[in-house]
Amino acid sequence: MEKKIADQVRATDSDIQEVYVSANPDFVNRMKDYEKRINEGAPVKGLFEEFTETVQRVFPNAR
Repeated sequence: MEKKIADQVRATDSDIQEVYVSANPDFVNRMKDYEKRINEGAPVKGLFEEFTETVQRVFPNAR
């Protein structure tokens, strides 16, 4: 299933090379929280670092 999703994402834009898919509910909820905070106008400063740390924990082999 993950490969199928990644292939569909890559098919939308030839510049997309890496796609990371997670079914981890904690990770998905964290991403939804980032979206909500940004849409509500929360300062982005600090969010990028927090986002990066979260992604690195879930995908430790990501480049």
